[in-house]
Amino acid sequence: MGRRTNPYIQTLKGRAAVGALRLLGLLPFRLNRALATALGGLLARLSTEAREVTRINLSLCLPDHPDREALVRESLVESVKNTFEIARFWSKPEDGLERVVSEQGDGPLREAVANKEPILILAPHLGCWEVLNFWLAREFGLHAMFAPSGLPELDALVKQGREHFGTTMYPATARGVAGLVRAMRKGALTAILPDQVADRRSGRFAPFFGQPAYTGTLSCKLVKQTNARVFMAWARRLPGDEGFEIRVRPADPDIHDEDLDHALRAMNRSIEALILEDPSQYLWSYKRFRRQPPGGTLPY
Repeated sequence: MGRRTNPYIQTLKGRAAVGALRLLGLLPFRLNRALATALGGLLARLSTEAREVTRINLSLCLPDHPDREALVRESLVESVKNTFEIARFWSKPEDGLERVVSEQGDGPLREAVANKEPILILAPHLGCWEVLNFWLAREFGLHAMFAPSGLPELDALVKQGREHFGTTMYPATARGVAGLVRAMRKGALTAILPDQVADRRSGRFAPFFGQPAYTGTLSCKLVKQTNARVFMAWARRLPGDEGFEIRVRPADPDIHDEDLDHALRAMNRSIEALILEDPSQYLWSYKRFRRQPPGGTLPY
């Protein structure tokens, strides 16, 4: 039997997390960004797990980058910026959306929406994915899945922010997936984070920057079931406090391949292309390769 979680301890953790996020959310945006930049710079100089994981991932994925150490520092700073800004935007979603100053490549997406085609947006951990969520919800109406964190107080804050503009949330269960498929077949626009390590029954290994990465199959299966148009999208963080630029790209067409392994490789190629637009804004501190194929060596 697994260890039982003490509900009292979980409640305390949830309240502490929400309290800290709300305090960050009270800071003026310029101060929020300045503190995040300073803290990210500090973390980049300390011997932390985040710095070590970032170094390992970059050595595996971008071995030929001309200055990986500089990219490590930039990535950690951008990650802290993301944490600080979503703390503000979960409490003040209107503020997040108002900071979208430009859009790029969204024409084909708008055309597909006008044609009432089923649409799947793949949004990896790049830039500020919460701002992208707000923009998609306001512009088109958004359907997305939600996996609880185990801290109900924190989940309530997150859902409050994400549902502010009318996003329809589905539980990360078989019933939730079935509801999502029904909505997509009626022309709903759906967004999924495609670069998380899936559980052991929900993924396969596919190359990611040349490395075997255990990749969730849900996105490609949804595409197959609904024949959805697939777009890649992210909210690029602009310098200083200038705001965000929404970028939309078509996915690799092979994501529609009947062979699931071929489709997964195409999805990962699409994610790679998006990351290469600005590698510093990707979440390299995430242990993307923590599950290895038989005989593989854990890099962390």
